[in-house]
Amino acid sequence: MPHRLTHHETERTKRRQLIWLSAALTALIVMLWIFYMQRTFSVAPAEPTDVKTDAASVFENGLTAISDTVMTGLVNSYLYFHTVASEEKTFTIKR
Repeated sequence: MPHRLTHHETERTKRRQLIWLSAALTALIVMLWIFYMQRTFSVAPAEPTDVKTDAASVFENGLTAISDTVMTGLVNSYLYFHTVASEEKTFTIKR
């Protein structure tokens, strides 16, 4: 007489298969992600750059970066508050 699996045994088998398949797919996804990252961020040969390193140009570059960041923040804040202020407000007063 063939052995029939009980409900508990089939559920345990399904759970075990789910765990193994999940682990295998997770490992596959991680390996594909690592391969993609290696291909994307491959090391390029160093090229000589003509960068000015005197104090005035360093100060100018820093000031430019800071002013760009501040201006972007101010513009974004203005747009956000303008959007919030122009929305229609509805108030319900209950007696």
